[in-house]
Amino acid sequence: MKHVLGLGGLLALWLLRNALPRRGQRIAKLPASEERVVILGASTLDGLGAALLKQCLLRGTEHLMIVGRRRDALEQVRDHMLAQTAGRRSARAHVEIVCAELTSSADIAALRDRILQQWGGLDTLHIVFGVTSILPVLGVADVDPCGVNASGAASTDVHPTREGLDRIAAAVRRSSDGNLTGTAMVLGALVPILQTTSAHPAVVVIGSVAGLVPAPTRAVYCATKASQHFLVRSVELECESQAGTLVPGTQRRRARVPFLLVAPGPIQNSFVATYAVDARTGPRDNRENALKVHDVISATLARLDHAQWGTLVMPTRAYVASLLAQVNATYVWLLTQARLDWVHGASTVQLLTVPHEGACGRPLGGVHARRKVA
Repeated sequence: MKHVLGLGGLLALWLLRNALPRRGQRIAKLPASEERVVILGASTLDGLGAALLKQCLLRGTEHLMIVGRRRDALEQVRDHMLAQTAGRRSARAHVEIVCAELTSSADIAALRDRILQQWGGLDTLHIVFGVTSILPVLGVADVDPCGVNASGAASTDVHPTREGLDRIAAAVRRSSDGNLTGTAMVLGALVPILQTTSAHPAVVVIGSVAGLVPAPTRAVYCATKASQHFLVRSVELECESQAGTLVPGTQRRRARVPFLLVAPGPIQNSFVATYAVDARTGPRDNRENALKVHDVISATLARLDHAQWGTLVMPTRAYVASLLAQVNATYVWLLTQARLDWVHGASTVQLLTVPHEGACGRPLGGVHARRKVA
């Protein structure tokens, strides 16, 4: 009962923080036509970055820059969204394209210089890029006892080979580079611009509910997204302490840079199939009841407009699941489903619905959890 009351109080505080409008709408202080917006990660037509570009155009934003590794993909996204917003966007709207590897110091430094040369500053930074991983740790090494392996086949081995251990290390490095290292590097390069060139700066980071709630077959992804979340929250505190300090050689003072961390659950797009670091086969999320891209972007921009900072968790039940996970990970079954269903020979991971079983079809957490499920 004490746990329930405590969780209820935390949920009430979260609703007060996130559901109620706040004073001082950012959009009133920084009109869309004057806002300088950079979107890091916009290479797929069904992705959050592309949808964000479209909504910014419809809002009247005129200074936009999208960044990714592949020029052809960025051009496709830009041209498609310009076509979709024809007649509804500002006639002065312009979308810059920058090709960059966002874990390369040379590319990030060049991006920073491009922003300063092109606009002389930056108001809003959207960090959308990232990677995922879709296999259990033992599956990466091809010894998962449930048969969820990188090879796509069941294994009779109990212990991973040295090559299997190397694959685990490689998956962790690639996931960490895409979700943590890149985020740290771009914040290091672009936060000083936000602090010194914008009166109303903001950083929006697309995290994941996987950074809040542990899930089978997502161990590496959960770990790197949780690391990203703590990085973002900690950098925000650092920015708080830096606000008001003098900019060297001037009489200007650094602006406070607020952060919005968005932690959505599964989304109806091709992210998992496109950006997995450990496999192209294996468990896939059942996305029938997943979040729609448009809804995630609309909620994000609404929070940004109303200067509602902090963490936006979608759907709301995922926030409750994250609280339960802090008490005991086995309690997450109350609000989340983490079960592999084999349908027509293909395995599917269902997350954030109504679960009670683990990756092998057994209840999570051993005897203790089985007693609660019964």
